[in-house]
Amino acid sequence: MQSQQKADSDLLRVYGRLISLCLILIILAVIGVKYFSTMPQLAARTVELEHTRFLNVLTMVRSQWLSLGKPSQMRLDWELLNEQSARNDQTLVMMNSQGWPQPNTLDDQGCQALWQQFMGQELAENTLMGAYFSKDNSCRYRSKNGDSIGYQLNSGRVIFLTNS
Repeated sequence: MQSQQKADSDLLRVYGRLISLCLILIILAVIGVKYFSTMPQLAARTVELEHTRFLNVLTMVRSQWLSLGKPSQMRLDWELLNEQSARNDQTLVMMNSQGWPQPNTLDDQGCQALWQQFMGQELAENTLMGAYFSKDNSCRYRSKNGDSIGYQLNSGRVIFLTNS
């Protein structure tokens, strides 16, 4: 009889552990679902922050252009020199007659280089991808979730579009 009680006690202990394990797994599943459902919102927030940074840098570049007497090209004061950007043609930003920065070449690589000059960092493949659109003469920086920052080269207009 004592061995039967011990077996019952062991069985109840195993059932208790199984129920505890199931509850822990359910709690972790709920937390995981909530975490991964917020990832697109976090990515959209990142593009929104980059949009704000882009606007601030564009304003500073235009102010610097005006204070320097409206040159056709200028070197950005905050740009850090490293081995890659030590060449003179990469450190100068071309300006149009209205004072809006222009890429050195009107193609995808030119827009990506313009982003690097503005933001001080290259476009990482997992964040934004730069593209040139000749139809409206603009650079568009698009994230993987579909949000984008558009920069119209003629007017300096910056447009933030969300995918939601």
